[in-house]
Amino acid sequence: MSGKRPYRLGKRKAAVEETKRRILRAAALEYQENGIDDTSMTSVAKRADVAPGTVLYHYPTPHDLAEAVVDGWIEEFVLPAVESIDASAPLEARVADLVRELFDLYERTEEAYRVYQKGPDHPVLQRANDWWERNVETMLLRALGDRAKDPDAMRVVSALVNPGFRGTMLSTGIDPDRAKQVATTLILAWLT
Repeated sequence: MSGKRPYRLGKRKAAVEETKRRILRAAALEYQENGIDDTSMTSVAKRADVAPGTVLYHYPTPHDLAEAVVDGWIEEFVLPAVESIDASAPLEARVADLVRELFDLYERTEEAYRVYQKGPDHPVLQRANDWWERNVETMLLRALGDRAKDPDAMRVVSALVNPGFRGTMLSTGIDPDRAKQVATTLILAWLT
């Protein structure tokens, strides 16, 4: 019998995946605090409790690391299906559904939004924002129906369902459910 230990591929793979998760989580936290451009690979390694070379092994450039973090968020976010807004429902119901779906989404994605606020012009964040805006626009079109043909209606409703508007309401002490009611009321008042 030889003294060799059997190679455990499954355990090795699990350890590698866990290391990558730690690196991605550390990077996300660093991005929230400092923004993508002001985060170093060394600071990510330190926060993940790995050697800097380990970060570079998995993510050779800061851009590769940022893409992995943001792509993970996009995969995780699960945007509301446009079908969550019943196109045949009355305008009031469609608007209420739009506000509820988007505000609930914003609550789940606050971490990513904080990163976006620190560097909205970063190419990785710009790509993610373009994806985000296309999806939100599709929901707006469905919720507004014929009113979506009015560019002012699209602009005003976009502003009132924006994560920044929601955040401002929450920062003044309005609770999340009341914020949904306020936004819905304002949108309907403007549209009608």
